[in-house]
Amino acid sequence: MHNCPSQPPIAPVPTGNSPIFALTLYCLQHYLPVADLPSFVPHFNLSDEVNRHIVQSEIEGGVFLKDLPPETILQIQTQHHLYTAVLIDDASAMISGHPQYCPQPVLVAIAGSTWGGSMLKRHFVGRGMRLEFSHPEYKTPIVTSSIQDIRELSTAARLRSHAAV
Repeated sequence: MHNCPSQPPIAPVPTGNSPIFALTLYCLQHYLPVADLPSFVPHFNLSDEVNRHIVQSEIEGGVFLKDLPPETILQIQTQHHLYTAVLIDDASAMISGHPQYCPQPVLVAIAGSTWGGSMLKRHFVGRGMRLEFSHPEYKTPIVTSSIQDIRELSTAARLRSHAAV
């Protein structure tokens, strides 16, 4: 009989100037220390499907809006439309590109990206995911088709874009 706790312990391990966390993985027999962790470690409380989606979002790439300065212009190509989003802050943007919901730029609150279900990666725009935003004229959030590509417009393209307005 083994005295293994139901949850694996997480203990800080100092390395360099900042602490990292070493995870001790639980198994039926004993603990296995893991020194070099990937950027995401599957969580035992999440389903395999959810863990798979999270790992896939890291592989396919994307961007957290908090990592971009205001006025950044993103082109977001989905399966069906090309959206242009001018960031106001880490949760709002002027977005256009959908013939029904936003043919002209409209201020929206960007919730983040989803895999098509109820789980949301907040304030993140990710390839292979669906962008979700709140439009001032609609009660329910707008969810795009799957994002194929995300591009930040260059400074020259920004100047052309502003000159055309």
